[in-house]
Amino acid sequence: MQKIGFIFPSSDYLHDPFRGDPHTHFQILTVLDDRLGNKVDTSLIDLRGIKRKFAHYVIPEQDVFLHSTYTLDWEEQKEIVEGIRDRYPNAKHIAGGPHTSCFQKESKQVFDSIILGDGEESIVQAINDNEKNELQQIYEQQGKIDVKEYPFPRRHYLPHATIARKGLVSRRDNKELENLLSTTVIFSRGCTDKCAFCAMPGIKKYNPGIRFRDPESIEAELEYLKSDFGIQAVSLLDEIGFPPRFDKAQPYIEAIGRTQIPWKGQCRVDNVTKDVAALLADSGCEVMCLGVESVYQNSLDLIKKRIQVEQSKQAIKLLNKQGIETRVYMIIGLPGEDNKVVEKTWDFIKETNPASVYLSLFTARPGTDVFNNPQNYGIKNIDSDWSKTMHIYGRYEHERPRLTFEYEDNPFWGKAMKSEEIVDKYLELQQKVIDNGYGPV
Repeated sequence: MQKIGFIFPSSDYLHDPFRGDPHTHFQILTVLDDRLGNKVDTSLIDLRGIKRKFAHYVIPEQDVFLHSTYTLDWEEQKEIVEGIRDRYPNAKHIAGGPHTSCFQKESKQVFDSIILGDGEESIVQAINDNEKNELQQIYEQQGKIDVKEYPFPRRHYLPHATIARKGLVSRRDNKELENLLSTTVIFSRGCTDKCAFCAMPGIKKYNPGIRFRDPESIEAELEYLKSDFGIQAVSLLDEIGFPPRFDKAQPYIEAIGRTQIPWKGQCRVDNVTKDVAALLADSGCEVMCLGVESVYQNSLDLIKKRIQVEQSKQAIKLLNKQGIETRVYMIIGLPGEDNKVVEKTWDFIKETNPASVYLSLFTARPGTDVFNNPQNYGIKNIDSDWSKTMHIYGRYEHERPRLTFEYEDNPFWGKAMKSEEIVDKYLELQQKVIDNGYGPV
């Protein structure tokens, strides 16, 4: 029997790393257990809350360590592998994830084997090969992965208290929701779009488009979470929370509604119609988050968002009318913005009146079209110090954020602000949002 440990790094750059869950880890471990049964002894090694320099002391010996690489975790993950190799030199290390896909040469220097594309089939093959001492250096996905073919991810790999916690679903006008035991879920994989700031298009060659699980599987997972963990509310982490077409969205949303569980989700603004908003309200949706990104149409066009500013306004209006609390995500520093960004964004906020506004600074991350083709966005001098890219509310109480790139002096889309001016505008708008009651909940 091979002992398989899937490591979840501390992610100490996050304001609260326990607000999320290791969904990739749940999925892969569930598949390994289902396919290989008593041939493997699987575990999830959760390093959240443990100081990085002490992490390798709490990691038990395994035959194989699995790693899901993410750019912001990369330096920590290299430290972990180095520490483990000193203690358990015979163990093998297998890695997949977006950073490995983008930086294959670098990853092959750190890990014994890397997986490209979705990992369900490749990891089973890799573990079988390792048992025969035939582990390959690269496993690349062959054919499309249908998420409907796999069981829903089980959660017994972590303690009950880590899965079920309070505060993940909340509203400004209903504080009682915060007292419900909640968790996060993911019911789909992929995305329909190719936004320039998102790394997802860079790995779409393996699975283009978006894949949703069956409504029956969604309902079964929610009932499992209710019965086994006492879950009373859920937060959907899907990039697109439900199928875009109403005829496809209806059975999907109704499946959630049948479980009678309050929920929060996120979606594109052009997926919100009058009928969809009413259906969401009937299903128990309390909060919907929208990727508005910018109030500049030119910026939206440049980053290939494929939405109109007016669609954002209409989506907020429809959700507000149904009593669904609307939260909007916006990015400051996009190409196409000018030095009036604070005033223009504030006018939008006052007109639409969302419940909360979540601001972030624009970043150029690996795997994105912005990173791969900066000249197409008027960008120069991208810095690869990824530790400076988490510009989210709550992190910079004692630190001034900075951009990891600079715009050209006169980009093709117009006059650009200097990096320091963009940061000033971000901080000014952030404070304005908070002072006027639109800050994050």
